[in-house]
Amino acid sequence: MMRMEDLDAGRAKPESVQQAYDDLRWLGLTWDQQEVVQSQRLAEYDAVLQTLRDRDMIYPCTCTRSDIVANVAGAASAPHAGEGNVRYPGTCSDKKRNSCEAVCWRLRVKPGMREFEDVIAGKQRFDVAAEVGDFPLTRFDKTPAYQLACVVDDHAMGIDMVVRGDDLLSSTPRQMCLYGAMGWSIPQFAHVPLVVGADGKRLAKRHGESRIAQFREARVTAERVVGWAAWRCGQLDRLREISAAEMVERFDLAKLPRERVVIGKEDLMWLK
Repeated sequence: MMRMEDLDAGRAKPESVQQAYDDLRWLGLTWDQQEVVQSQRLAEYDAVLQTLRDRDMIYPCTCTRSDIVANVAGAASAPHAGEGNVRYPGTCSDKKRNSCEAVCWRLRVKPGMREFEDVIAGKQRFDVAAEVGDFPLTRFDKTPAYQLACVVDDHAMGIDMVVRGDDLLSSTPRQMCLYGAMGWSIPQFAHVPLVVGADGKRLAKRHGESRIAQFREARVTAERVVGWAAWRCGQLDRLREISAAEMVERFDLAKLPRERVVIGKEDLMWLK
């Protein structure tokens, strides 16, 4: 299956969307069904939101991130102030909505620990209510947030295992809350380590060019790129070229690395 997550208007520009399709096909990755495009599924997300509204499981919120940070920082006890994730204190949970105000919709999160066994990262425990609080399912411009769109789509597409980067590990317990609110079965999760630069940070322009399109334009073969990824993912015992079709046949989830992959000189030499 192929799903195009294009709800972020600032990033999902037409040329970027087309490049993603072009890159996948060049690598030899194809799909059997018509692709799912999130920007064409707004009615499906709205239907789920209406169900949650009818069950009083979500509420409108006018608080911006800066409002929340200021509120938490000014509180007597603010253990999360200044951190990346600031717990939402439930300011709007009982507030009556003014129809003129711009709002996001937040899921009411029940207190308690949520546990799951990640295929790669192992046993995980999160208390969403204590660590995050009621979290948004939409943005202020009414577009669905990541947590809503991907859960609705994974359920609709019958996804039984979600494989994604470990930077999204903390999203899983939030999504479990939404699965529970809708009464849907929860898939398995496998969070794989990211590929990072020598500084330990995710790849960006500061590390040099790393787009698939750049390798394609430089006439590096797709088999060479796939072979590098396969070797770094523990699927090959030595660095060599391999096609995506051959890699699919021999892929073993258990062989994936547990530590982040740091790109070094050997990698860059091979990909030239």
